[in-house]
Amino acid sequence: GLMIAKKALLVESMEGNKREQQKIEMLKDASKIFDVGGKDCAFQKACVDEQIQLMAEQEQLRLAYGSNEVAPPSSSVTSTIMSILKHGAVDQRSAHKLNADAERIAKKFKVPEKRLWHVKVRAFSESGQWAVLRNFCDSRAKPPIGIKPFALAVIKGKQGEAEIMHYVGLMQDKTDADDRYDLLCEAGLWKKALEEAVKQGDGRKIVHVRSLCNNPDIQRLCDKYI
Repeated sequence: GLMIAKKALLVESMEGNKREQQKIEMLKDASKIFDVGGKDCAFQKACVDEQIQLMAEQEQLRLAYGSNEVAPPSSSVTSTIMSILKHGAVDQRSAHKLNADAERIAKKFKVPEKRLWHVKVRAFSESGQWAVLRNFCDSRAKPPIGIKPFALAVIKGKQGEAEIMHYVGLMQDKTDADDRYDLLCEAGLWKKALEEAVKQGDGRKIVHVRSLCNNPDIQRLCDKYI
């Protein structure tokens, strides 16, 4: 049964590659037609040529990592980068190479730095690469997208209090005060949220904590400050 399944996957992969090659040939024909159109069709030709380059890159990546989960056919540049980075969860030995390939694709297809950072945060968190996410955050003193997306990712990923507080603790600018409070509420860390509200001297935030949390001890604490 396993041999039959493997054979079916191989046939499916070969058929998929054949379809991709046919698409590339059709796009090459379209590029030639747009080329004849001269300046009036320069933009269309550039778009088609970029798509041809992307499809060729995707095929090379699938072959390099031996997986159709990496750079799936017909995926966008962003989805391609995300799939490369997510693959690090199942192929940890190739993590460095995968990151280098993601950076190379981003550079080749002119992905803005901030967008790339958001893609990386999403890829690492959705694939459960929490240590990688933390190292990525720590790779810059001030990440270009700030710390909030990292904190939201670990909250969404239902990580523990220590992991959440690692990121919230990095948000020490005066302008971060509201975000710190909002993130603590989002995470359901009501005692920490109350401490933040008291530190800010914000009565409305204290009332807000009291109305949302179901812990009688924390509610009593809130009553002391209201």
